[in-house]
Amino acid sequence: MNPMNIKKMDELTRGVLVFLGLAVLTALEYFLAVSEFPAILLWIIALLKAGLVLWFFMHIFRLSGSEGGH
Repeated sequence: MNPMNIKKMDELTRGVLVFLGLAVLTALEYFLAVSEFPAILLWIIALLKAGLVLWFFMHIFRLSGSEGGH
């Protein structure tokens, strides 16, 4: 396998794992909401999910790097 294919596979694996993590957090959020847990727990889960989306899917970490781009 060529190194570029390995890098793409790593990125795909990471994306799938983040997607699964978001799905698990969403299910947890649903069950906590139905069970009438305190709203602060729902806020914490929502912030974790937002952080995952920003970091992995919107590449927010590139803003502070010297990578260039937008």
